[in-house]
Amino acid sequence: MTAVPTQSACRCRAAVLAMLALLPAAPTSAQIIPTGTPAADILLSRALADQQMFLTCSSLDAETHALIVQGWQQDSAAAASVLAANTVPADAIAAFTTAAALDSLLPAPDTPYTQVRQFCDANPDWATRWGKQDFTVLSLTLPKAFP
Repeated sequence: MTAVPTQSACRCRAAVLAMLALLPAAPTSAQIIPTGTPAADILLSRALADQQMFLTCSSLDAETHALIVQGWQQDSAAAASVLAANTVPADAIAAFTTAAALDSLLPAPDTPYTQVRQFCDANPDWATRWGKQDFTVLSLTLPKAFP
């Protein structure tokens, strides 16, 4: 039985879609394929949007960027394991893995600096959010999305 999305979940999905529209152009057009669990789809989309922001906006600070890369690589690998353990279709897991790759989340090398700066200026609290861990940690939240 699939739960009907709550009003809060619908607002969250709309916020994620609005944020995705503001993101710098990425070299690939990786998409999330529905997992069969709407709550998991929302968590995956939210985590990807958060990490794209953190990775993009930290790219001029090598130390912070390296920490964010390391944390995301661990969390996205854990998420892929959670998806596999919950018998999510292989194509959905592959699509998430592609979307979670650094090449998919970081702006293309030819993205104008002004576009990246504009994106980061629109998200001035990114460093505070990252420091407070105010983002979706898939290894903690994703298992709860499955019955």
